[in-house]
Amino acid sequence: MHKLKLMVAALLLVMSTSILSPVPAHAVSLDSPTVETGGILGVLLNLLNSTIFSRLDLSDNKQVSTLPPVLPTTPTPPVTPSVKTNSKKEVVGFYAEWHSDDQSSYNDLVKHHDAINTIAPLWAGLKKDGTVIDRGGANHAAVVKYANANNIATLLLVNAADGDIHAVLTDAKIRTKAINNLEAYIKKYGLTGINIDFEGVQPWDKDNLTQFMKELSGRLKPAGYLVTIDVFPKHNETTDIAIAYDYAALAKYADKIFVMTYDYHGGWGSPGAVADLPLVEQDIKYALTLIPSNKLYLGVAGYGYDWSSKGNQSLEYGAIANLINKFGATVEWDDTAKSPHFTYTGNDKVKHQVWYENHQSLQYKLNLVNKYDLAGIALWKLGQEDQADWDVIKSAFK
Repeated sequence: MHKLKLMVAALLLVMSTSILSPVPAHAVSLDSPTVETGGILGVLLNLLNSTIFSRLDLSDNKQVSTLPPVLPTTPTPPVTPSVKTNSKKEVVGFYAEWHSDDQSSYNDLVKHHDAINTIAPLWAGLKKDGTVIDRGGANHAAVVKYANANNIATLLLVNAADGDIHAVLTDAKIRTKAINNLEAYIKKYGLTGINIDFEGVQPWDKDNLTQFMKELSGRLKPAGYLVTIDVFPKHNETTDIAIAYDYAALAKYADKIFVMTYDYHGGWGSPGAVADLPLVEQDIKYALTLIPSNKLYLGVAGYGYDWSSKGNQSLEYGAIANLINKFGATVEWDDTAKSPHFTYTGNDKVKHQVWYENHQSLQYKLNLVNKYDLAGIALWKLGQEDQADWDVIKSAFK
């Protein structure tokens, strides 16, 4: 992912000031997985955005609510003992319902409520005119009621509804309208605050994103609401595609910043670890130079990717476990990336390679949280992870 991001960013910096500067950029949403930008840059952005969001929509995965079987073939790598701290670490669970009867996130919430401090339900989409649409799912009020009864905070997860966040970020009137509507939504369901998930924001909207967060914070914080944001991982401010996320400026306005340290490999390139540990640590160390540790949360993944000559597919842990059992695959361990992976030949006679996250790889991420005294973790998403993750979390953060 980083190699591609560096390549795309270089082109962005060279080309955005000349040929493509008049072309409006469009962020990507669940409902609009492509970018409407033309030229060479458009092709690159289409490639990046169409794959970077593949982790979000797992609606084609039939293993949504199936608990994974035991994996006797999984190797047991040497794990560094968890580094303990005295501070309380927060566990945030992203919460999503891909269809009307999808109960995976809710079931996971109920099962592990004693280990979860906050949920961020993907219930709202922000349209380019500032209106907010409801993404549906289960009874929102019932979810909030359960969370409140178990002292679990609720953050409205909102992203771009129609692939165009640029208009919202750049127009002062639309920003005000959007903030009005988001505040009304939060009040309607009695939520604790908001989680802004504007992904793929283009470099030229860096200051506009900061301004949006400044105005959002100015409205919601005095009313007692939490303001949080998801940002791309990065390790510099000049050549990375994540330049739009001004860490230092955003830290002034956000109570919590979730760094999405995953998707380092995906459908845009060759197979590899979803969350390569050396890269994760590199990006944490950089983030800490600009974001206070008590505001910084490590994004952790509960899924993986399947690569083959037919393309790439994101898979939940349950589906990955089923593949291992069905095809008798032998799981291997990459000791540099600290990640499990395996190959198999499917019924289609095509060879597949799968890299994924499980409780063993998670242990190393939690060690980093304790080592650098971060505020906690944010898991994408509840219901798709290795169920053994929770024992590791409780042990590391007790």
